[in-house]
Amino acid sequence: MRPPGDDDRGSVIRLMTDPVTREYLGGAVDYASRQALELSPLGLTWGRWVLALAEDDIMIGSITLGYDRGELELSYALLPEWTGMGYAAESCIALLGWARNELEDEQVIAITQTRNKRSVALLRKLGFTVRKGLEEFGAQQLLLERALHDPLPEHAQPLQTAADPPPPTRR
Repeated sequence: MRPPGDDDRGSVIRLMTDPVTREYLGGAVDYASRQALELSPLGLTWGRWVLALAEDDIMIGSITLGYDRGELELSYALLPEWTGMGYAAESCIALLGWARNELEDEQVIAITQTRNKRSVALLRKLGFTVRKGLEEFGAQQLLLERALHDPLPEHAQPLQTAADPPPPTRR
């Protein structure tokens, strides 16, 4: 995890516009929003980090810990070719561990579409439980929560297995 840089612009735009990546995230951004992404400085707000490969620093996704809903909220997204490899789990564990040590919050929430079986499975394995269902972006969502100070799984523990639903495929 690291802050975004100008070299990440193409990957950030792809992350926001890729139909597979955005399938469960409210859909790809529209043309005007894409133009704004292409023309503006990245300037992502506090709490947003790039997920990059250690060996070559290539961006593969992003992770956010912010207060958009008035509560500490975790969110993440990976480019399609990097899903199902444990990168989301590893990143969530690292960021939740950091938050536990650095922030005073008691709870952290995450929201995912009920149809996003992989994300629901990962969040449950990370210790999140369902607080309530809701509708956003025209789809049923789950708002999940966990106590920030509850123990986290170890990095070495397999959180994504063959038993988990497969990643989405291009239609």
